Amino acid sequence: MILAIIGRLILGSTPSIVDQAMSISTYVVQHRWQILLASLLYAIALAFFLWFGVALARAFRRGETSGDISAMVLAGFVFVTAIAFMAVTAFAGMAYAMSVHRLLLPIAAAPYAALTVMSTLGGIALAVPFVAAAVGIMRTRVFPVWMAWFAILVAVLAVLAAFAVGSTSGLFAPGSFLVGYLPWFLAGLWTLIAGGLLVREHLPMGTTQQARPVMGH
Repeated sequence: MILAIIGRLILGSTPSIVDQAMSISTYVVQHRWQILLASLLYAIALAFFLWFGVALARAFRRGETSGDISAMVLAGFVFVTAIAFMAVTAFAGMAYAMSVHRLLLPIAAAPYAALTVMSTLGGIALAVPFVAAAVGIMRTRVFPVWMAWFAILVAVLAVLAAFAVGSTSGLFAPGSFLVGYLPWFLAGLWTLIAGGLLVREHLPMGTTQQARPVMGH
C-alpha cells in the first residue's frame, strides 16, 4: 500500500477524462518519467498484493473444512492483480509511446480515458476477494468480525463506483476521488491491517513457539 501511495503522489494532479484532449496530451508528455516510475511502483505493489492474497488464503484454509472460501479468496486476488497489472503496464506503455511518437499525441485522450474506465469497472473484480474474505472471516474468525464488515464496505463501494462508469460529471466521473480512488484506498487500508494481524499471529510468544489459536476464538 505504501508503494501505491508513493506512486500516486508521484503522478501529481492528473487530468480528468472529461478534460480537453490537449490537457491530457500535455500531461502525458510533461509527466512521462513520473508516469513510468509510478507504474513501476504500482507493479511492485501488485506483486506484494498477490503475495498477501496467497497468505490470506492459507490462513482461511487452516480454519475451514471445505476449502471453497480459501480458493475463492485466492482466485479473487489473482483476478484483481491480473486486471490491475494489465492496466498499469498499458498506462506506462501509452505514456512512453505518446512521448516518443509525438504524432500520436492528438489521440492520447482515447487510451487515457479507456484505461480510466477500465480501472473503474475493475471495482467489480475488486469486490470478489473482499466478499469472499468477509464470508471467510465470519466462518473461521481468522480476524475480528469487524474486519468482515470492513471488507463488505470495501466491496459495496467498489461495486457502486463501477456503476458510475457512465457518469461525465466531475464528482462521479471515472477517475475522480470518490469513484477512482476511495474504494482502492480502503482496499489497501484493509489489506494493510489484515497483513499486520497475520504477522502478529505468527510472531513467537516468549521463548517457545507454540501453536496459537485462531484469532477471534
